[in-house]
Amino acid sequence: TESLARHTVGGIADSASMLTETFSKNMAVLTLDRRYAQQRDLARRDHQEELNFVGGVESGVTQLVRGVVEGVTGVVRAPLRGAERSGVEGFAKGVGKGLIGLFVKPMIGLSDAATDVMIGVRESVDGGRHQLRGGVHRMTQVRPRRAFHGRDLTLQTFSLADAMASSLMMRTRLAGERYLSHLDLGDKVALLSVKKFVLLSADGHEVLFFKLKHVKSARVETGADGTEKNTAVINLLLPRKHVAQIEKIECGSNRHLVEELVGKVHQGVAQLETDSRRVSQYVC
Repeated sequence: TESLARHTVGGIADSASMLTETFSKNMAVLTLDRRYAQQRDLARRDHQEELNFVGGVESGVTQLVRGVVEGVTGVVRAPLRGAERSGVEGFAKGVGKGLIGLFVKPMIGLSDAATDVMIGVRESVDGGRHQLRGGVHRMTQVRPRRAFHGRDLTLQTFSLADAMASSLMMRTRLAGERYLSHLDLGDKVALLSVKKFVLLSADGHEVLFFKLKHVKSARVETGADGTEKNTAVINLLLPRKHVAQIEKIECGSNRHLVEELVGKVHQGVAQLETDSRRVSQYVC
């Protein structure tokens, strides 16, 4: 009977922690603050403490205070960042983001606090059986969260590759963006949100980043020396600097791969233009 009760409480706490964690991740997207969403995601991934009930409560209080502090400071910080980037228009957008964060970030802090408390309850009643060496918590979720695609968050047939790419995106400067697509280039991986493109090396470092709205053209270039060296050539126009910029992504001898990469860039640009027209029609 005691064992049954212990497993029942542990199961309820485990399910509750998964629900609150999912809620927090979704709410982090609503803040429209990519830096906050990225930092929060990284902090949660690196959260490796062996939590018991007391540790869970202590960590929960910390998360709650952090959420409140982030919300309050964001009211001042977001408009200043916006003004530095886009002047008056950026300041106005920053005010909006700050006010949203003032309401949403404390809610995220409260949800994260509940998550840590539930993890502490689970570990206390289960005797730490959910932990691996070093205090790293084993993932109770068998597969990564399903990826939602595009501006409308379209639900498609589950793809493990898309789910993993969407999760990886949250650890880059695309955190908080809406996932569009990705492409595995072997020694690199390209991630596309509905607005931006990032290229990561095999060890996860950012190799290239640009906004899709700055793309003027994208094409495939074959080695002029007769070698089968295929390169994606991306022509960018940076309005703030008033300069043109050319970025090249080498894809080796795989012609199909580089064509697919250029196609995905074209797809992202076309989708962005379509979304912009839809927004303009709605405003009008």
